[in-house]
Amino acid sequence: MPAPYACVTCALSAAVIGLAVTLSAGCTAHTHPETVRPADSYAIVASASILNDSVWKAATVDELLKKYPNATVITWKRSLSEVKEPLAKAMPSFTAFVVKPGEAGVRFTIDVSHLTRALDDDPYTDTFWGVITGYDAEAARSVASAAPIAIQRALDCSGCDLTAFQKAWRYSENHRGTMNLWDAGSKTAKVQDIPCNTDNTTGVLERLQKDNVQFLATSGHATQHDWQMGYCGPNMQMTHQNGALIAVNTKNERFSARNPEPKVYFANGNCLIGDVDKRDCMALSWMRDGGVKQMMGYTVTTWFGAQGWGTLGLFTDTAGLTTAAEAFHFTNASIVNALEKTIQLTGATDIRACKLRKITHLNRPFTYQLLQWLNTLSEAERAQQKEEIQQIIGNLHDRDVVCFYGDPALETRIADGRFTVFPAAYHPVEQTLTLTVKMNRGERTGALWLRLPGSWTYDRKNILASEALGVPDLLLDNMIRFPEAALKAGDLCTVTLRNAQEHHAQPCQACTR
Repeated sequence: MPAPYACVTCALSAAVIGLAVTLSAGCTAHTHPETVRPADSYAIVASASILNDSVWKAATVDELLKKYPNATVITWKRSLSEVKEPLAKAMPSFTAFVVKPGEAGVRFTIDVSHLTRALDDDPYTDTFWGVITGYDAEAARSVASAAPIAIQRALDCSGCDLTAFQKAWRYSENHRGTMNLWDAGSKTAKVQDIPCNTDNTTGVLERLQKDNVQFLATSGHATQHDWQMGYCGPNMQMTHQNGALIAVNTKNERFSARNPEPKVYFANGNCLIGDVDKRDCMALSWMRDGGVKQMMGYTVTTWFGAQGWGTLGLFTDTAGLTTAAEAFHFTNASIVNALEKTIQLTGATDIRACKLRKITHLNRPFTYQLLQWLNTLSEAERAQQKEEIQQIIGNLHDRDVVCFYGDPALETRIADGRFTVFPAAYHPVEQTLTLTVKMNRGERTGALWLRLPGSWTYDRKNILASEALGVPDLLLDNMIRFPEAALKAGDLCTVTLRNAQEHHAQPCQACTR
């Protein structure tokens, strides 16, 4: 049987940690009659309170089933741990955890994080997950039924790459009186500095309500019940009341901040704003009154920032390649990988056993293993290994406490981005799975992630990859990382996995890309 594609190899191989990778120059994929498009699978994990409430069930579970009719529905009564066995058996590409507001929050986020990394023998997330809830059933329906978002317009209040978007505005928390504007269609082709009011209330509301931005990133002080913009002096505040967003200026004047344009919200630099501590809170108000269909936010105080800032950076830096949910889970896998490389210093053998002992104000995760290790170190040794200790504590903190809200399979990409990702191709006779990505413009060197359509076993010691991608250093069931990919405009790169077989072939045609 002929191969499913043709490529000219450059007879270049490399070995990294026992991995033999064939690098090929100019790899191109073409359709073969026996090639099929593998489908993703979907699970809906709903609490008993959802399934026993006809209004909430219709708004969430039934809406998701309209989008993913082959989805598996799993429920629990007392503890989320009840779903571990059936979820591990299904091993879905995506999992939506559907709960009422009183069931969400910091503890639920930690439980979901632990559960989804414990479905097989490795410590990495085994299914791309999202939490679906709402201020009320109708608000939850708007999240569950959300349509794909091709992101063109962005409002940044944290410091992300504006040039990833077609048009973007920035109001900084670090200084007042200047706004940044990026317009890909302008003649200047550069980020412009534009004078503005030192109180950013009017400007932010204009971007949200008149320019209808589709992506929002924030930093600054925050709690479960407000977002305070600015570190350098008085500035605007966003708060809520009865599920409605309210902007408050420095004169303490209040304005409706309702803005229904469907959007993705990364609260990448904020403390606590992702925590649903009660029904009337910032996160649920953004979903009810602010058009938010997907949201990433810390459920505790943030200080290390690996998950929040890492997700934002990956999403904008690989514009068009990664969805919001993929950027979140790829970043989490990076955190777990960093822990794997350093946690052995503490004597721990399984990083999944290293968990937050309790939720404290500062949320420093001094686990049993970490405390035992620190007690064996002298003061001089602690000073010498200060950076390693900080990395371990910070990564353990960020690994579990950031929540991703919304449908994890929802296509939310930056439109006309730097990258294009093509549907995966599977050759059942040859047992090869081929992933293809193209760099549309510019140049980029750095980590590049690809998601597999589902969960796969494959020959991890002998894969075929385009030379520009380099050698992968992390090969998981559902994702692959190339740490030093160096692509330029026009590069069409492929990765072919040999002896590839799906763990669980339960296709969900509705969520196939």
